[in-house]
Amino acid sequence: MEQRDTMTIVGDSHLATLAVYVPRVVSGDGAAWHELVSELEPLLIRLLRRSRTLGPMRNNLDDCRAVMVNVLERLKKDDCRGLRLFQPWVEANPGKNFGDWIRIVTANMARDHVSSRLGEAKCADDEAPLNKRLVHTLASLLADGDDQRLAYQPSSTHVQLARELLDHAARELEPAQFTALRRWLEGVTFEELAGELGLSAPRDAEKVVRAALARLRRQFGDRADG
Repeated sequence: MEQRDTMTIVGDSHLATLAVYVPRVVSGDGAAWHELVSELEPLLIRLLRRSRTLGPMRNNLDDCRAVMVNVLERLKKDDCRGLRLFQPWVEANPGKNFGDWIRIVTANMARDHVSSRLGEAKCADDEAPLNKRLVHTLASLLADGDDQRLAYQPSSTHVQLARELLDHAARELEPAQFTALRRWLEGVTFEELAGELGLSAPRDAEKVVRAALARLRRQFGDRADG
């Protein structure tokens, strides 16, 4: 039987029912927002305590709480702009519900939290803050192809190239492409990635990743061989 990330199964039915609060909150009902928060907070903590996206940080309650707070702030900010995205999303994804949507939002915020925490550490071979594993892997992919994620220690030239490439990717790639590329480099399968992005099949997620790599190779490929 197919295994599912525990982040996708904890509180499924309860999370789905919270959709009833959305129209009330976006219409300006302050009491409804507080009711939603009181229901959502413990469920988010449970999700995050089991989240593979957080990795070892899921064992730290402070990290889980930080992500939970970020999720709620994202939903509430700018007159609930984040929460207003739920209705068009669910209309575009038949069969999905509030639980599916909030898990994606939470996973994205968890990913941002991990990146932020990793960025606080300095790489041993460079002064700028980096996700060292991600940078090294990306450099190796550009140099040797995208059929595998290689584990090796690239030269300082490769590290600098990868840093420039990530900065370029953040600016130039479509958001879905950039998210897909980062998640794939972190070890997420195409099947898992399809679920996170709301795509119909793993092959669709693979197409997004390969399109992102192709765009980056056109910009950087000749330098990766140097």
